[in-house]
Amino acid sequence: MKKLLANTVRPHSLAILLALAAIFALASCSGAAPSATASAPPAESSAPAEEPVNVTKILIGNSGGPKPYSYQEDGSENYIGYDRDVIAEVDKLLPQYEFEFQVTDFPAIFTGINAGLYQMGVNNITKKPEREAQWLFGKEPYTFNGQVIVTRIDDTAINSVNDLGGKKVYVSGSGLYSDIFVDTYNKEHPDNPIIAVTSGIDGAVGFEDLINGVVDFAFSEYWGLKIRRQSYPEQFESLRIVSLPDEEAQQIEDPLGWYIYPKTEDGQALADAVDEAIITLRESGTIRELAIKWFGEDGLPEWFNN
Repeated sequence: MKKLLANTVRPHSLAILLALAAIFALASCSGAAPSATASAPPAESSAPAEEPVNVTKILIGNSGGPKPYSYQEDGSENYIGYDRDVIAEVDKLLPQYEFEFQVTDFPAIFTGINAGLYQMGVNNITKKPEREAQWLFGKEPYTFNGQVIVTRIDDTAINSVNDLGGKKVYVSGSGLYSDIFVDTYNKEHPDNPIIAVTSGIDGAVGFEDLINGVVDFAFSEYWGLKIRRQSYPEQFESLRIVSLPDEEAQQIEDPLGWYIYPKTEDGQALADAVDEAIITLRESGTIRELAIKWFGEDGLPEWFNN
């Protein structure tokens, strides 16, 4: 190109070139630099490029209930609730994981983890020795839910767990905390066991049957009972709530709710990461804020918020 340009310079163009050279020379003498006709290439950043995060998808087994832990609003296919919001906050703190809920039957949460279908179970799950033998529990609880007994308003015979022998109660037959308690109680009191009536009916019908004398009492968690009382206020005009001392409530169910995982190396790594996230959410006050949002009050022991 240089040779081509040289061969095409004509005499009348030479004068123009000489004039331009003089202008540049004058600009140089006056200290002014000629304007650049092209921008300089940007300097390369000295900061190292961020390593991409390998994201592991975590499928969570969840029953889709009860309210307010996980439920569908009327007319909506989307699930909302305390369980969903806590996991959403955990997800923000753990970029190496992506969490996704899958709705299934409560017993299928446990079998699904064993089968490798789910990597985590979230359903206000309580600790029992039978469960701890098969599944890995995290070290940090994410909720607190005390136990009460519900009976008829005119029945003053039931005031503690020691009064349950010979009384009828519905059980699900699917391994719920109440089923386990009744089974354990009956083994310890073979001469006066609780009369277990297996039924798949929902709680609202169960309370109607309690009022009508089909069964004598029902177990309930505090949060669930509060929601039910708001939904069926007329029922509770005929029901009596028996508050239990902590040691008796503990016999029925551990008031703490836990996440569960498979007993594998990956399950332990996930549990450790989620535990750290839960600690952060408690210390930041996020857990307390979500409890107030979904339960209408804090309701958590002081130590739980620290």
